[in-house]
Amino acid sequence: MTESPEATVDVLVTQLDDIADPAERFQATRDVEKHFDAAVKVIRQRIALQLKDQMTWRQVGEVMGGVSAQRAEQVSRGA
Repeated sequence: MTESPEATVDVLVTQLDDIADPAERFQATRDVEKHFDAAVKVIRQRIALQLKDQMTWRQVGEVMGGVSAQRAEQVSRGA
């Protein structure tokens, strides 16, 4: 069974907290944040494209939290 996102984050936070050197721990958190942001951007892009197959950009924007149709389309392009 797949772990919940919260459980996965908890494991990562514990691993980061276990880094003894504060400077090294800080750099590790920045690296994780950078990689996570990039991965989430790709996932959102794929979701926007999948939604567009089923609805208009305006509707996609609504599903994506009430963003404009233009912003929804930008997300689909990775912008």
